[in-house]
Amino acid sequence: MHSRSHPIGHLILALALAASLSTTCAQELASVDLTKIEARLDLRRPKATSPAKGGYSGSDATIPCFDSKQKAGSLRTSLVTLDRTYYQIEDEPTFEVTVENDGFTPVRIPFSPHLADLQFKNPAQKFAYFALVIELWIASSERWSTNAGGGVILYGSNDHPNTMLTLKPGEWVRVIGKGHLIEFTGFGDPADHAYATASLFREETLITPTQSATVKREVCLAQTRGQSVPIQLAIP
Repeated sequence: MHSRSHPIGHLILALALAASLSTTCAQELASVDLTKIEARLDLRRPKATSPAKGGYSGSDATIPCFDSKQKAGSLRTSLVTLDRTYYQIEDEPTFEVTVENDGFTPVRIPFSPHLADLQFKNPAQKFAYFALVIELWIASSERWSTNAGGGVILYGSNDHPNTMLTLKPGEWVRVIGKGHLIEFTGFGDPADHAYATASLFREETLITPTQSATVKREVCLAQTRGQSVPIQLAIP
């Protein structure tokens, strides 16, 4: 006698195997506490051939992602904790965030606080790098939100070992940092929660004896919002 396999049985087995693989792959890949690190951010400037006149100037240009159909991956950002629940403008909240690859393809992210380490030996040479910008947002239910909470930035380059990480699907990193609540115009309804976002940029910086310029191109990623934290904020 021949027994026939049931298609529902195969489906249940496939789902169980997928769930098992998902659980196995889900893990924390790395963590960094930026409140305990003095980041090296000061970039070297080429020496002028003659005395500089008029001081120094700099410019930044940000090019957002315009192609919503072509995504390089997906990141889910969750605000895990804040150091307290009641704040005033100019406070510097300490926050803990996780950034997780909740998509199906690996995502390469920078994970070093030291931008200055990525500059070439010759300071006049243009250099390229990645920047992961984690911002703290203040919100009132679904009525309004503003990125007035400050945030942190992590840097990295494929040419510099140990500054980049590859997040496989289900993997995440943990970041502890300090924000800065700047003053903003109230929107009528009081703030009642905070959440975090993470954006990835490809950047190029060129420095001369008197000027500097940075072009930031946003990497197109699907971004999902994870956990938020209830807060109270006193607005003058």
